[in-house]
Amino acid sequence: MHLRLRPKIVALAIMQNFFRDILHSFSVQLLLLHLRSNFLLLAVWVLLVLMMSGLLGPNLGLQYLFLDPEYLGDTDFWSFFIVGGAFGFFTMSWNLGTYLLIGGYFNFLASLSRPFFKYCINNALLPLAVFLFYCGLLVHFLRPGKDIQPDRWLIGESLSGLILGLIISLFVYAIYFNLTNRDIGYYQPRFREAPPNMGPGQSRKRTSGYRPYRAKALAPMLTKMYDNPYDVKTYLGENLRTRLVRSVAHYDSAVLQGIFRQNHLNAIVLQLGTIIALALLGLLIDQPLFQIPAGASFLVMFSLIVAIIGAISYWFSEWRFVLMVCLLAVFNYISSGPLFRHGNQAYGLDYSTTADYTTERLKALAGSEQLGQDIAASRNILERWKARQPADKPPLIIVCASGGGLTAALWATHVTQTLEQCTGGNFIRSTALMTGASGGQVGLAYLRESYLSDPEFHLNDALRLDRISRDLLNPVAFSLVSNDLFLPFTRVKVGGKSYRRDRAYSFEQELATNTGSILNKPLWKYRQPEQEARIPMMFVTPSIVEDGRRMVISPQGVSYMTASPAALRGDLPLQPDMVDFRWLLQDQEPDSLHFATALRMNATYPYVLPLVRLPTKPSIRLMDAGYRDNYGVVSAARFVTTFKDWLLENTSGVHFVQISAFREGAEKEERDDRRGAIESLFSPVGVAGNILSVQILDQEVLLGQLAESLGPDRFFLHRFNYESDADDPLRTSVSFHLTDREQMQVLQAIDEKEFQERLDRLIRVIE
Repeated sequence: MHLRLRPKIVALAIMQNFFRDILHSFSVQLLLLHLRSNFLLLAVWVLLVLMMSGLLGPNLGLQYLFLDPEYLGDTDFWSFFIVGGAFGFFTMSWNLGTYLLIGGYFNFLASLSRPFFKYCINNALLPLAVFLFYCGLLVHFLRPGKDIQPDRWLIGESLSGLILGLIISLFVYAIYFNLTNRDIGYYQPRFREAPPNMGPGQSRKRTSGYRPYRAKALAPMLTKMYDNPYDVKTYLGENLRTRLVRSVAHYDSAVLQGIFRQNHLNAIVLQLGTIIALALLGLLIDQPLFQIPAGASFLVMFSLIVAIIGAISYWFSEWRFVLMVCLLAVFNYISSGPLFRHGNQAYGLDYSTTADYTTERLKALAGSEQLGQDIAASRNILERWKARQPADKPPLIIVCASGGGLTAALWATHVTQTLEQCTGGNFIRSTALMTGASGGQVGLAYLRESYLSDPEFHLNDALRLDRISRDLLNPVAFSLVSNDLFLPFTRVKVGGKSYRRDRAYSFEQELATNTGSILNKPLWKYRQPEQEARIPMMFVTPSIVEDGRRMVISPQGVSYMTASPAALRGDLPLQPDMVDFRWLLQDQEPDSLHFATALRMNATYPYVLPLVRLPTKPSIRLMDAGYRDNYGVVSAARFVTTFKDWLLENTSGVHFVQISAFREGAEKEERDDRRGAIESLFSPVGVAGNILSVQILDQEVLLGQLAESLGPDRFFLHRFNYESDADDPLRTSVSFHLTDREQMQVLQAIDEKEFQERLDRLIRVIE
């Protein structure tokens, strides 16, 4: 019986020793130490993994920044090469930061040649796991399903670029540390007695190669604390072979600490040099060659975060949390001063004076002469619009385009161009007003300007679709990392005026490049074409952060948009809920506002683009129109209500063409009502955080009221909502970056039977 059990016992003992050896290896002990003490640095890795996998910000398309990086307009070997290099940069920043913090706990490193290099090899478990996970995501992304043949060339090109960029980045770091870092050989004679195999306090073993420890032994506890506090048995060498950890108790502690200090100094010098290099690159941000992929910019930003956390933790140890909180408080106080208060500015406006922004001043428009003049001027525009129509009572079209990044911009352009083609060039001519938010309005504005200025407008549909879907995120992300962080005081001249330069300027420059600079014109340039009804009027309506009102930007006087007709007539004591931009800033050169800036203010998604500060007193800031009206319906309804009598008398009906992206996406899948105690604490704020769903329900009520007011035979609603399939693993995102597959999905959606039937109904109305 005992003989039968002996092989099992031996096998069990071998297995236990095997796992014990793994547990006490340097690589595993490093990882465990990170999990115990470096959770701030680990949080950066967790954030990166969540972004790559799409678990964080899937609707914003954060995963596509890494899975579909774009460089110089293409997703190819070089774009992945740059991302791979940035991943290597991030990995080495992680190694440097953790080496500063915990390298000194492993004194045996100082006795080895090239200690930092060996530390990096043994510290590679986490970076290697994340990189392999990234490669797996990339292969899955490039082979999405059975219906699409995998592009094996693209897979190989992407992976080879990613891996080569990583290797070269690590190789450059290795050269630097190999040339600068010192090891024990620098401090010891070239020919010296070999070190002992065992430290003091360890039992003697009869071995031919045994070398005794000649000094007086320390107490066993002190020996362990100094020599090898985490009981590391093995480490990986340069050839990735396992080597035994030797005692360093016989070395002078001053020599060992001197090695670590010298290595730490080189690490700090390299990090400072990197920061300086990034700042210098910020000066070259206008050059497309230096606008690296957005995913690479995020990796660089994460590298800086790791470097800052590591440096603060190294110098201030257990005081690091207190110091970080104090630094944030000091930075907040300093940034609130007059030196930093400028923020982002609207290009074209005069900031040397300020306009009064008070409720009393806004109310002064009610019953004023200005109000009557603006109503009469817009009625004249409608009369000229009617004169250009073939029928005595034509249908009046109002186009409302939703926000939704480049997806919404492409979809709005695609649907409007399709209607224009199918109606023989009558759709835009039948349109009196365009409203919207964010990306959708960018698409409408680009289409409207092309209609005005391009003599071959109807021949360039494919070119416009290509231009409007080009990346806008790379320069924004790179500017955030290089310019906004390190060169916040740089200035740029626009229209002869000086403004602070930041990622907003990069966004407008890239938009100009993508669209052939046709949107780079002042607001007043559109006044006459709109007055002559050669193009539809357009209301750009960003939201005011401070009070929630909407700013109505138009080259025409639109004071009638600031409140309901009943309030403007004085029938009801209602407060204004909109602000006429040109009326409010009449002394700040509002007509000089760059139209591209107006579109950018309308698409100022928080954090992606900076909020825009206007020259008012008190100061107000503008952000994305989607905060108040993501679908443009509220503005259109106010316009229709104001001119209701004229519309009923002079048109056959008002037709709202609502072009939206992801409108139905607000509906959530059913889930169990089982919630934990902590989850239940946050459930009451769920409705408050679901802004778009609330807007949809409010607008359903508003559209119903319009139908009742005009009559069911005089108000019509045509909806074209793009929504990717719920079971699509690569759902189209709300972002300033579109992948090739996302573009294809958007363009092919118009061929669906549902949209074809709606197109036919609307075409019959216009024809």
